[in-house]
Amino acid sequence: MSKNKDAKRKAKKLAQKAQAIQQSQARNDRVAEAVMDICSVLEEQYIDPEKTPDVTGYLVLWRMGRIAWNLALRGRRDVSRTELDATDLDAENKELLAENISKLIRRKYEMYPQIRIKIEKISIVLDWGKPRLKVTLGETYKEIPIPKYDDEPKPLTPEDILAIRKKAGLSQVKFAAALGVSVKKVSAWEHGKATPDEAEAEKIRRTGEIPNAIGSLGYVFPA
Repeated sequence: MSKNKDAKRKAKKLAQKAQAIQQSQARNDRVAEAVMDICSVLEEQYIDPEKTPDVTGYLVLWRMGRIAWNLALRGRRDVSRTELDATDLDAENKELLAENISKLIRRKYEMYPQIRIKIEKISIVLDWGKPRLKVTLGETYKEIPIPKYDDEPKPLTPEDILAIRKKAGLSQVKFAAALGVSVKKVSAWEHGKATPDEAEAEKIRRTGEIPNAIGSLGYVFPA
């Protein structure tokens, strides 16, 4: 009887340990995916398409992502120029690096504000010939207010949305089709019964700010 209890207790501990390892790996993978997502905006600038795979380019890019990620956890909006003095970059490249890190910090705030785990180390593995990021995580930071950016667009009012649609010369049906939403949703926006999310608001603004904006959204109206 005692042996059975010991065996069950041991099996339970092993199951709990396996579950903890699985949860830790899932958390690591989630953070790694988030960093790759944030950094994707700069891939064209850092990744050489002639190199397959460009491991060096991805390493540089994702190192920047790690720096930006950890600075965002501390409520920072940018990296100071003095923090870059340890590098052997010239002034022009330091300026570019600082600018890109600031861009990634902002994307961290916008895309993954709820993840507040520090990244201690990064490495790269090849998954079917494609570079993938691996991370080692550290402490979890307390939630802090996200810094405000001066150029953040103001929320669109129902009057704004109606004015933009009218300026584009579109009916609610065509406006909805161009934005990839329902006519009911457009009507709700214009009557103040709902508000567009960030992605929807960006598309709406583009129709009012960019010439031939409907075409730039990838929609062609049938003849």
